[in-house]
Amino acid sequence: MKNYRVEVPKVARDQLEIKDGEPLAMWVEGNQLVIRPLRLADSLPQIKLRWYFGPALVLTLLFYADMINQGYHLLPLVGGDSVASSSLYLATLSGLLAFASTFISQKRHHRGRAQEFSWRAMISIMVACGTITAFSLVAGAWLVGSLFHGAVFDIYTAGALIFLVIAMVTYIMINLAMTISPGVITNLMTFMIIGGVFFSMLTNSNKDWWRHNFSFLGTANSSNSWQFNITLIFSAMLMLTLIDYLFVNLSKKYPGWRVQVTRWLLNLMAACLGGVGLFPNDPRFHLLHDRIAMWMVYTMLILVVVVRWTMPMMTKTFLTLSYVIGGVLAVSYIAFKFVRYLSLTAFEMLAFGIAFSWILLLFQLIEAVVQRDVRLFTVELVAEENDGVSH
Repeated sequence: MKNYRVEVPKVARDQLEIKDGEPLAMWVEGNQLVIRPLRLADSLPQIKLRWYFGPALVLTLLFYADMINQGYHLLPLVGGDSVASSSLYLATLSGLLAFASTFISQKRHHRGRAQEFSWRAMISIMVACGTITAFSLVAGAWLVGSLFHGAVFDIYTAGALIFLVIAMVTYIMINLAMTISPGVITNLMTFMIIGGVFFSMLTNSNKDWWRHNFSFLGTANSSNSWQFNITLIFSAMLMLTLIDYLFVNLSKKYPGWRVQVTRWLLNLMAACLGGVGLFPNDPRFHLLHDRIAMWMVYTMLILVVVVRWTMPMMTKTFLTLSYVIGGVLAVSYIAFKFVRYLSLTAFEMLAFGIAFSWILLLFQLIEAVVQRDVRLFTVELVAEENDGVSH
């Protein structure tokens, strides 16, 4: 019977801190052969209990002190001064501080995934994570308030609930800072855009917003317009962070102006996305808003056309899909502008969805190229005679 020996490069051994003779775990996952240290705990983020229970306890004690000082004995589940509002403010604060401190610690000690990102990336990622946390807590409070309408708690029970929410959010943010990666940022951006837009639709008091246009969600005539605009602005910040990380690493293998053209076109798209949120479609910004939106469309079309020459590593399948997407955008524009088959809202939502999907696919392909060069190791399978002994 013939066995095979896997020869692992020294740089991979050093990164995993594997000792000579240490047993490794290996299994087949789909078409991949996965090798990792047998110590399962070492492959997971090491988050100590005091890191998230400590801040939760301190903030809960401050909550108790404030409630006693104001003479509160009972607190409603939702509302102005409520369990939900206190959880929102305290948990978001704790989560942001936990993310920042964990990110900074990893950068200073040169460990974890955070060291792969620049210092300037921390602010945009932290703000985006804080925004998603706040949106999630608001949505959760709305759901719980609908299920338990009129619920009221004494301050000690309320404090216990707030403690649990703070501890949970703090743990999630610490874990996020320790496992941050381009894929995580892409998921955050996707969740933020889709979640923020749909949340704006659901909470908008004007149910006929779709009769106007997509940008109506961000105007003064729309209730909670700030949610829609902040979603676009912070999504643009995340997009810029992702572009910065991917193209800094991509430029090491593909130096020259071609890759930089793609980078600056993507930066322009991100700036336009943020500009649409920064200058809503109100009367005083109407002309500027429309121009920024059209610049974003033009930039997208230019990207689809030139990516063949500016990104030589792109696959043939992706290029074909790019031309199909460009054709669909052109046909949908004709259907809206000349045929009058699509309404303005339908055209805007269709174009936004298609363009965003294409951008996500482009980021995934660039990330795959970057990770292939940064994290891919070449190993060898060496045949060995087993002398008839089965293992």
